[in-house]
Amino acid sequence: MSTLKAGLVASALKEFSLHVVEEGGPNRGVKVEAYQRAAGLKPGDPWCAAFVAWNVATAKAVAKAPSWTSGSAITTWHRGSRGLAAGDKATPSEGAALPAKVEPGWVWVRATTAKSADAARNGGWVKGHCGIVVAVDAVGFHTVEGNTNKAGSREGDGVWRKLHKWNNAALIGRTVGWFDPETL
Repeated sequence: MSTLKAGLVASALKEFSLHVVEEGGPNRGVKVEAYQRAAGLKPGDPWCAAFVAWNVATAKAVAKAPSWTSGSAITTWHRGSRGLAAGDKATPSEGAALPAKVEPGWVWVRATTAKSADAARNGGWVKGHCGIVVAVDAVGFHTVEGNTNKAGSREGDGVWRKLHKWNNAALIGRTVGWFDPETL
C-alpha cells in the first residue's frame, strides 16, 4: 500500500476512534466544522465528502485539501475519476473483479438509487454519499464515513465504520464507483 493510502486509512481510523458526533444541531460540531472547512463548506452543510477531503489533506500533510475533493460526493467522483486510467477506478459493472480491484485507501461513492448511480457515472449530478475504504475482504469492503449513522444514512450523526457486502445487490447497484486518490 502506498504512503498516501496508508496515511488515508490511518487518518480515517483515527477519526473513527475519536467517536466524532454532531454537536449543537445537524451537521454541526467542532470536528464536523473542521471537516467542512477543509472542503470550503460552511457549518450546517452536509459533510461526507468534507470528511474525505479533511482526511486526504491530513494524509498528504497539506494545509488545503486537493482540488478534486469537495462538499459533494458526486462532484468528488467526477473530479477524482476523470482522466484516470482504467486500473485507477472501479465501477459495479466489473462485478466479480471488484474484491480484487478495490483497495484500502480508495474513495467509495454511492448515489441514492441505481438509476442515479448510472447518471452520475455518465456525468450527471445526483445526491450521493462517500467514504474511505479501510479494508477489503471476500465478504465486502469496510469503510469509515462521515455524516452517516449506524443504519448507513447519508444524513447521519457522526463518523462510523461500515461493512458493505459484495452480495448486497441494492448497495452495489447504487454505487457510483471507487477510485484511487494516489493517481490524482
